[in-house]
Amino acid sequence: RTTTTTTTTQGTSSSSVLGEASVASTSSASDGGGDKAFSNALVVGGGPAGLAAAIMLAQQGWSGVKVVDRLPPPPVASHPIYSNAPERSYNLGVSGRGQKFLDSIGALGDVKRFSAENFGRMTWDEQGNSTVTLRPEIAEEIYQAICIQRDRLTAVLLEYCERYEEIEVSHGVAVDSVTWPSGSPEVTLQGGEVVRPSLLVGADGFNSVVARALDESKLSEFKIQSWADKNTRVYKTVPLDYDICGNPGEWKRDLNFSANSQGGADVTLEVLPTMEGKGVGVTLYKPDNEAIKGADTAEKAKELFKTNFPQFYDVVPERSFTDFASQRDQKLPLFQYAKNALHGPKTVCVGDSIHTVKPYFGLGVNSAFEDVGVLKACLEAHHVDNPGDDGLDKALAAFTEGHKRNVETLVKMSRTFDGGFLFFVLPIILDSIFHKLLPQVFSTNCIRMLQKHNMSFAEAGQIKRRDRALQVSIIAMVFLPCFALLLRVLRWLVTP
Repeated sequence: RTTTTTTTTQGTSSSSVLGEASVASTSSASDGGGDKAFSNALVVGGGPAGLAAAIMLAQQGWSGVKVVDRLPPPPVASHPIYSNAPERSYNLGVSGRGQKFLDSIGALGDVKRFSAENFGRMTWDEQGNSTVTLRPEIAEEIYQAICIQRDRLTAVLLEYCERYEEIEVSHGVAVDSVTWPSGSPEVTLQGGEVVRPSLLVGADGFNSVVARALDESKLSEFKIQSWADKNTRVYKTVPLDYDICGNPGEWKRDLNFSANSQGGADVTLEVLPTMEGKGVGVTLYKPDNEAIKGADTAEKAKELFKTNFPQFYDVVPERSFTDFASQRDQKLPLFQYAKNALHGPKTVCVGDSIHTVKPYFGLGVNSAFEDVGVLKACLEAHHVDNPGDDGLDKALAAFTEGHKRNVETLVKMSRTFDGGFLFFVLPIILDSIFHKLLPQVFSTNCIRMLQKHNMSFAEAGQIKRRDRALQVSIIAMVFLPCFALLLRVLRWLVTP
């Protein structure tokens, strides 16, 4: 069952712009005026992570699973808006890590129906030279990478929830507060309704109400660790329609594209494919980029693309230049994770509420799905199939103990990808050299290690730490004698 509370912004009903939205009925989800309702499980956050958690709990035997989300529902997955205006929702890459979980709950086939397969990457440098890199065929890799718009993925999972009468999804419902009187969660929803779930799941993203309340409550060791952004990038989206150019057949619809600006704008364009064979582009740049600030009209936006991304100029729809010029800069999330604990009293957090990374390498949604998969395994290991089971507290503690290192490793390794030449480019170069020379000893680079769905993030981090120690040792063994010899030569030259 799905419901929504219709909200009004600037005189326009939010549900009026959705067309055929993913809503079975429209009603007020919180007219209790302070009445207290009981729920087996309350999931805060109706995005991919929250809906995945709700489906998992329903499949585990939980009978009253309520999901609340402050936003309106997305259009249904088959809605033409995903083709006509694909840029309304940014694209996600779902790797083997995420697909493995979707497969386990039976939703992978539904997601694939609205996804585009991705077989590699095509890049352009500042001179316009292109390189194609195909994904290596790995025998043990059973999942081919796919791409899907974020709202569309949410819509698919929302429709999947409708198969379970145990699940109720309410949109347009914000959470006002979370407390833990008597050691159990009590959630006050917008409008005054108070819900006392037997299990509270925080899946409400980077600025999670649940995670923040848990941190401030001091009822567990849950603590949010975040860092200031030292390499800030903002972005605008732009659609690509390859069928409007003179030669549509020259465009590979199963690759993602990455292009550096050729005209000195200091902008990068990243493009992922959609099911309809179009592209969702994201332009990345530093705040107050002069070229972007100057592209404040449709004609100036045209000139920006013509000068800096000439290979894409003919596939940007005419309407999109006006939209691009008027579009505000959008921010990327900060690096953040929950340290020490991932749970509190009858409460657990998943997804971006416990680990947030910049969405450069498709680790966000995939790691969120993996969180739910790990939680599922902990519930099964402690035989928890209803909220009355004594094993619930033990299962949540096991989730923290078995997964907190993965959460920490994911974020800390991802931060290195944002560190410039010394901490990102140079390690990748070293990994490439050593892996080619001694593949039996040295693993591949950090990005590929984190993509391996059959390896935990903690295991990947441990392997890379070992690799780095060996690399430093070998380099020291080679260069220190050379340096010592150089010093002797210099001393001999300057000695009378």
